Amino acid sequence: MPLFAAATAKRPVPTRDAGAASVILPEHYLRTPLTADLDRLCDPRRPAEDVLFVNVAAKYFFAYVYEGAHRAVVPLPEITRLFEQFSRHQSLNEDGDDVEVMNSLRQWSFALRMLADLPKTAHILRSVALRRLPPEVLERPYVGLDIGTGTGILMLAARIQARRNGFDEPEILGLEYDRPVAERSGRLTEDLGTGEVVFADARYVSTYSLIAGKDLSFVSNETVSATHQRLRREHFVKIFYALFDACKGRLKHTVFFPEGLIVYNKEMNVSVMLSRINGFQGTPEYETLDFYPQGLFIEGRVVPLHQLGEEFLPYLTQMGRSLISRRW
Repeated sequence: MPLFAAATAKRPVPTRDAGAASVILPEHYLRTPLTADLDRLCDPRRPAEDVLFVNVAAKYFFAYVYEGAHRAVVPLPEITRLFEQFSRHQSLNEDGDDVEVMNSLRQWSFALRMLADLPKTAHILRSVALRRLPPEVLERPYVGLDIGTGTGILMLAARIQARRNGFDEPEILGLEYDRPVAERSGRLTEDLGTGEVVFADARYVSTYSLIAGKDLSFVSNETVSATHQRLRREHFVKIFYALFDACKGRLKHTVFFPEGLIVYNKEMNVSVMLSRINGFQGTPEYETLDFYPQGLFIEGRVVPLHQLGEEFLPYLTQMGRSLISRRW
C-alpha cells in the first residue's frame, strides 16, 4: 500500500525518475516531513529560518495533491515534477502524465496557483507566523479566521503564529466558497491539526454567525486582485465590509493580514491605504472609483506587490523560478 496517494483517486506517487533538475536548490531542501517542519516552526524556542518557510510552502503544495504526503519525506525530484506538471496543467497532457493528477491540478487550479508562487507564499507565511500579538489578544483564547482560505496555507501560518505566541489550543476557521477546494483543504487542515475549513461565502454578514460572540485574534483575507486588475474584481473590500458589520466593535485589537493594502486610482492620481483603521474601506469620497492594488503593508513596512518574496528567490534554482506561478 503506498505511503501517500493522489488526493482524488488514491493513486501512488509516480515512480519514474524526475531528473536532476529541481525547483529548490538541493542544499536548501530539508529532508524532513512537512509535519516535522511545522512542529519546528511552532516551537517558540527555536529560530524560524527563512529556509523553513520555503520548504513548508513546497511540501504543502505536494501534500495538497497527494494525500498522506505530509507525513513522508518526499524526494525533491518528485516535488519538482509536480511543479513542472502544474506549470502546464491547463494544456493537454503529455505522455506519461497521470490523468487523475492532472485533472486534480485543473480542479484546484486557482487555489494552487496562489500557493505555488513559492517566494511570495514564503514571505506571507513568515509575516503571519512571526507576528507578535498585542497584550489584549494574549489575554484571551486565540481565535483565527482565514477568509477565502483556498488551500488553507494561511491557516497553517496562523497556527504557527498562535503557538509562537504561547497558545496551546488555537481555534482557527477557514472560509472557502469553492466546494471542491473547501473539501480538499478541509481534509488536509484536519490531518495537520491546523483548523476547520467551512464551505461558505464570506461576502454575507450571516456567514459570521459561525464566530458569533468571539473576539478574533487574527484575520487573514488574501482575496486581492492582481496589479493589472480592478480591486473589485475580487471581493476584498466587500468581505471586510461584511466582517466589520458582523463583528461591530470586536475587532479593535485584532491582528490582520494584510496589515494594510495600498491601492491606486489613475484618474484621480491618488493612492489610498486600506487598513483596520478604516475597516479596509478607504474614504467615502473615493468609494465609486476603480482602484488597483499596488502594495502591502506587512512586517511593519510597505512592500510593492512586485517585490513581495524577492528575498526568498535565492533559495530557488533558475528552473524553479521559471516554473513558479504568479500570485500577483
